[in-house]
Amino acid sequence: MTKIIAEMIEEGIVIETGLEDSQGGRPRTTLNIDPEYGYFIGVDVGETHVYVELFDIKLRTLRDIRYALTSNEILPEEIARLIIDAVRTIQHDARIPDEKIIGIGVGVPGVVEREGGVSIFAPNWGWHNVGLLDLLRDALRIPILLDNGAQAMALAEMWFGAGRGCNNMVVLLIGTGIGSGVIAEGKLYRGTSNSAGEWGHTCIELDGRACRCGSHGCIEAYAGAPGIIAQIQERDPNNPILQAGSQVETVRALNTAAQNGDPLALAVLSRVSHTLGAGIANLINLFNPELIVIGGWAGKLLSDTILPGVESSVRRYALSQPLSVVKLKVSELGWDGVSLGAANLALHVFLMGDDPIMVTQ
Repeated sequence: MTKIIAEMIEEGIVIETGLEDSQGGRPRTTLNIDPEYGYFIGVDVGETHVYVELFDIKLRTLRDIRYALTSNEILPEEIARLIIDAVRTIQHDARIPDEKIIGIGVGVPGVVEREGGVSIFAPNWGWHNVGLLDLLRDALRIPILLDNGAQAMALAEMWFGAGRGCNNMVVLLIGTGIGSGVIAEGKLYRGTSNSAGEWGHTCIELDGRACRCGSHGCIEAYAGAPGIIAQIQERDPNNPILQAGSQVETVRALNTAAQNGDPLALAVLSRVSHTLGAGIANLINLFNPELIVIGGWAGKLLSDTILPGVESSVRRYALSQPLSVVKLKVSELGWDGVSLGAANLALHVFLMGDDPIMVTQ
């Protein structure tokens, strides 16, 4: 440890900030991380937005930019353009040159492949073998890390949020799509091809509702934002809730209506609660976690309304022994959990140098 600290002092990452009295010996030198040594950028590529944050080396947010995605067709070139524009805008406004950006972490939906190069499989967007990193590094001469957004958020929750001190947990990202990150024995469980955690595409009803992935009966088809909105349309295509605008505003309007006792809103969210609870019970039975964290923009937005129903459904379907040791919590992070997690992955690579999904320039 002393050698590591010495190396960090030599690099200028850690600086001496003064002296403090010790118990009967020479005064001890106090050390601290130099917040201006360098910076990290975290990027959350969601299905409704691209959100980019600038962090100092202590991962304190300095600036952020959010771009809304309104088109039904999401092209890799457009996503890359928005990320590049946001990064350059943040750098310009903060007057930070490339050499002071230690790394950029990018959280994306879908599967990030680790073998044979980095690519993306995101069936909801029709993306297959997309080299997003190639598009980014053509313009950004900064080390870039790419990973699944739900996995990045799970690590952020473990390090900074509701999962602090927890070694076995599952973090749920509930938004337009649904995903999860599984933490086993204090480490992110990635699976053989880095696709572990695609909980939203596990089947909750045989031959059920069509899902955007091409299958049927997936959890996402019932509890992802498009599935929720579709259920409103099926019950009442002229309902005022549907006039709210974007996915986020429509789900927000649904939540408000349910809190005000609207029968349709209550019925839709009852189905959502039941579905999520049954799906969470499956996770409890499979992984025997000590904690389940509900996150993502829709998960956090709806949590107060749906949590009682989710808990009731979990109790109905989970085995009694693993149920007795698990807790269910709502994410303590804001809507920037993915970008924070992505930036933290880049920080981890900088400090430890052991993440396999890293491309340096």
